[in-house]
Amino acid sequence: MPSTIPLLQVPLFRNASKLFIGIGDIMSHVFPFMNSTVEQSGIKDQYGINGREYLAFCFTVSAFLLVGIGGLLTLVLKMGGGKQPLVGLAAGGVLSAAMLFYLAFFPKSIVNRRVKYLERNLLFALRSLLIQIRSGVPLFNSIVSISVGNYGPITQEFKNVVDKVSAGKPVVEALEELALRNPSLYFRRAMWQIINSMKSGSDVGENIEDLLSSLSKEQLVEIGRYKSILNPIAMMYMMVAVIVPSLSITLLIILSSFPGMEAVGKEQTYWIILGLIVFMQFIFLGLIKSRRPNLIGT
Repeated sequence: MPSTIPLLQVPLFRNASKLFIGIGDIMSHVFPFMNSTVEQSGIKDQYGINGREYLAFCFTVSAFLLVGIGGLLTLVLKMGGGKQPLVGLAAGGVLSAAMLFYLAFFPKSIVNRRVKYLERNLLFALRSLLIQIRSGVPLFNSIVSISVGNYGPITQEFKNVVDKVSAGKPVVEALEELALRNPSLYFRRAMWQIINSMKSGSDVGENIEDLLSSLSKEQLVEIGRYKSILNPIAMMYMMVAVIVPSLSITLLIILSSFPGMEAVGKEQTYWIILGLIVFMQFIFLGLIKSRRPNLIGT
């Protein structure tokens, strides 16, 4: 499911953005992949908006921010007797530009999160699918079982397929649409394996089994790569977050014992060091988490 964008639910912005469709066309040359990104993120299905319209919406919000914040700051500076009231407009422009780029890249962040959670649950969903098919359960019934399971975003994706098939669309077409709009390379590969098996009449279970074997090997490769990345990170962590602070505190204690150097060992200095250590802990935790392979389950 895509992340909610509250501003897209505001009628004022949606209606005003229709006036800037031409600007959305121009911006689509700067962001050429916005159409596919908006579709893969689920924003198109949730809000009924394409890439060009979304860019026009981004420009509209930033324009309102420029006029509102910039105008307000300029007015306040004028009333306060400021000599440079245009500073307020410049500050509004900076905030407006920041909002524009934040909204423009927000669909990409949604896609990256979807890929991460899709691939973390992929192996479990495919194993469940294989077990059911080997047990004699029809493929569509197996898909229905996944759609009511607990496989993260994969459950929602399969639920969409079930809804489309229940509405009269053939299973193959529903799976093809799923494969085309999905951002995960591994998930698309799995869907195309199933689609090709259904079209050719070959054993779907055998193809899924081969795919699971390939993904398991890829998982082992990613684990090995992750291990090789963790070694230098662990060494850096020991240096920056353990050894350097310990030596620094020891050095400060020694220096503060000399006459005239008492200021070096002030209490505030140690609080600053503690704050830096805590900050570095969060940095390393985020670094390790961001490097974690997607195929490793939660």
